[in-house]
Amino acid sequence: MTAPDPLDAFRTANPARFIVACPIRYDDLDPNRHVNHARYLGYLEEARLALRRFLNTELALPETLGWAVGALSIQYRRALLYPGIARVETQPMAVGRTSFTLGYGVFDEQGSAAVASTRSVCLDAAGRPTPLPDALADWLRARLV
Repeated sequence: MTAPDPLDAFRTANPARFIVACPIRYDDLDPNRHVNHARYLGYLEEARLALRRFLNTELALPETLGWAVGALSIQYRRALLYPGIARVETQPMAVGRTSFTLGYGVFDEQGSAAVASTRSVCLDAAGRPTPLPDALADWLRARLV
């Protein structure tokens, strides 16, 4: 028996997650007239950076704290089409000492289009891994999938 995929939770929309709406632009399309697979990464980045700005303000995190992406995974479920809105829902999946994993669900009016995850490593001003600030670790842990 195989273990359940931790991204399965992101196949269903959940309004309790951190949500960012990304307009699908005409130049997101590929010759097949659907959103190019590489553009999904841009939508994930919009959501990740919006969450970062929110947390920097909400938790008064140090401006020198970096969040480098150390790993990325995207599972495409179906094509997004133009015109439309890609709604990206984000929620923490794991919290470690110096890193954390975010899960993402990408949706449009038809439902789930992709699920993804990023593992981010916190870096100090010199670019070295550093422990997560307590406020950030607590915020993430309180919202784990």
